Amino acid sequence: MPEIRLLDDRLVSKIAAGEVVERPASVVKELVENSLDAGAGDVRVELAAGGKRRIFVRDDGKGMGADDALLAFDRHATSKIADFDDLERVATLGFRGEALASIASVSRVELRTARDAGDGNLVRIEGGHVRKAEPISHPRGTSIEIGSLFFNVPARRKFLKQPATELRRCVEVMQGYALAHPGTRFSLMHEDRTLLETVPSASGDQDLEGPDIPGLKERITQVFGRELATKLHEIPTDFVGDEEAISGFVGDASTTRGRRLFLYVNRRLVRDRMLLARFYRSVRDVWRSEDFPALFLFLEVLPERVDVNVHPQKAEVRFRDLRFVDRVEEALRATLDLARAEGEAPLGTPRSLPDLPAAWEGLGGRQRVDGNVHHESDEVASTGREYDTNWRPGSPEAYAPPDRGAEVGPPLPAGSTIGSIARPTFEPIRRGDSPLAGRGKRLTPFRIVGQYKGSLILLEGHDGLYLVDQHAAHERLLYEQLRRGMAAQASASQRLLEPVLLELAPAEALRLQQLTPSLEHSGFEVRSMSGTTVALTSVPEGLSADRAERILHNLATAEDLGGSESAGDGDESGETTDDRSDETSAAVRWVRRRLLEEIAADMSCKAAIKIHRPLAQEEMETLISDLFACSQPYACPHGRPTVLHMSDTEMERRFGRRG
Repeated sequence: MPEIRLLDDRLVSKIAAGEVVERPASVVKELVENSLDAGAGDVRVELAAGGKRRIFVRDDGKGMGADDALLAFDRHATSKIADFDDLERVATLGFRGEALASIASVSRVELRTARDAGDGNLVRIEGGHVRKAEPISHPRGTSIEIGSLFFNVPARRKFLKQPATELRRCVEVMQGYALAHPGTRFSLMHEDRTLLETVPSASGDQDLEGPDIPGLKERITQVFGRELATKLHEIPTDFVGDEEAISGFVGDASTTRGRRLFLYVNRRLVRDRMLLARFYRSVRDVWRSEDFPALFLFLEVLPERVDVNVHPQKAEVRFRDLRFVDRVEEALRATLDLARAEGEAPLGTPRSLPDLPAAWEGLGGRQRVDGNVHHESDEVASTGREYDTNWRPGSPEAYAPPDRGAEVGPPLPAGSTIGSIARPTFEPIRRGDSPLAGRGKRLTPFRIVGQYKGSLILLEGHDGLYLVDQHAAHERLLYEQLRRGMAAQASASQRLLEPVLLELAPAEALRLQQLTPSLEHSGFEVRSMSGTTVALTSVPEGLSADRAERILHNLATAEDLGGSESAGDGDESGETTDDRSDETSAAVRWVRRRLLEEIAADMSCKAAIKIHRPLAQEEMETLISDLFACSQPYACPHGRPTVLHMSDTEMERRFGRRG
């Protein structure tokens, strides 16, 4: 007997369903895409048990006839492409003809559809088998009901998450397509509760000739609230052409509180890694930041210039002309400049500067006095103060000895910040050198060379020079101490004088509702208000209201909940009492861990020693030794490096001593 055999068609269908249908949200996505391809102006979705028990989608599209209603459930049956050339220029959201066949093979399906009002057809399928097909009366359009998803695939059903999690995923899908189609009405209900309802924009839908920017902005307001919409900056119209259009919005710095990144290619919602990488790089280059603002990016290109057939769920695309991706990055950088709200520095000499001592310029004996460059032949500066040719940086006459523990140096120039190392120098404390070794099994010998501008500790190592940021190093040390202490005790809570209102998207509000018990255990108190607005009334002790608001936004938009989204098995809802108890405990642990990280990082940053503070020899030794005893000594809690290293080889190369 041959060892290789052909699989049964039913088994093939169930295997193929795993590529298309992962969870209820996958079903909602495929059905909503079919409705939009059918020209629907009104798409309504109803769910039960997060979509695990029931998914119902109704639209007012063009509907189907009797033959098409049956044929639609055959594998690779589609009305959207006919040959290979059509595949090369797909202009619809669906095209493979796999979705309905895959869904029908793992669920109970009832389809009602009509091209003309009153002249409709009913098709009922169970586990891939047609049980009934008959004419009925039905309004123009299509309604399809999916029941008992994965009823005949217990292994797949077991790995579904709890209903609250599956519901949130379905809401995210509806949000995504509602944003891209401002001219279509969307509504989503879960067990008689309306979670999402949008109103069509007056200006209609976006098209290639001219993106509907007002409509898109209006739809963002409907989904995310007016507060976010007012903080968005439009991509300049310079990037809209005859054959391609790059449009959308980038948020300002205050929108980095949550991960709101939406990418569309021909109004198809994608999670394209190349586009996201370009956006991340643009933020790092333009903003010098690892905090990414909100992004709503809408790309319109000719269908033949993009390949959408590269991912089983059509979540990624490939552009045939990579220069288009370069233009997308250019548009993002231009908008990030606008969102940063910074203009070019004015040219010319400032009108006034603080009364600072002169500093040596190093070219022909020129000196800088009161912001103007003078030569040694000049006797008097523009202010009338005599030019001091004997002054040198760090001389005892420059500044009086600083008070221990206080910041030193002259007043900061206007516009500069305490985070800058480049301040005028001050008289350093006289120190001798002493050996130093890091704690641990392997001791690394260091010698403290000194302190640079009261900010960096210079260490001589066996392989080069080490520069330690004293603020970042102390921040890391305090962070680990605070986190250990906070983990050992319950979080105390402090009530706010005025509640902080958070405008959230429906999926984000569901996430916080799901986390409410965990948040209360950690010192937060969150109350639901009208719509998707929530009120923050209490925060953990020692945490500011602004920081607490940022933490909640981060939790509401986090990608996953770790163990809190664990699968359930048992009754129709997919979970048992023991499962719910385990998931609640996992959620408490997950939220607790995230909050400890956020709160400890915030408190350690405020308490750490600042730059521009001179340290005694013993203080530097203690700080460096304690830093190297930390579990992660090379980065502060926010990810910035604590130690920079310049090797002997690099210094020799820079001085021309080696090639």
